[in-house]
Amino acid sequence: MSEINYKLLGKKIKERRKDMRITQEQLANDLLVNPSHISNIENARSYPSLTALFTISNSLKCGIDHLIGEQYTFEKESISNENIDKKLAKALQCCSNEKKEKILKIIEIL
Repeated sequence: MSEINYKLLGKKIKERRKDMRITQEQLANDLLVNPSHISNIENARSYPSLTALFTISNSLKCGIDHLIGEQYTFEKESISNENIDKKLAKALQCCSNEKKEKILKIIEIL
């Protein structure tokens, strides 16, 4: 069984928080913790509980899979066109409008 990469998790939380223009203080208020705890999570000095991770993902309006998705170690199945469309739509929900515009430009180039 592999360990969670808390540095990567913290980086994803920080990126998403900044994309949404949410401060550490605002996120800390949602979790009912001190803002320094958010800093510690983002810098992998402390680890969020599962409950905290749910609250963070809700506050950042993205799924937990967005925050830890790159850490899956299982063999990925081939994806049907319908599943690709669903996965793209889900991934786009977690993106800022700025990122969506960049993604659209990339798709248009392809």
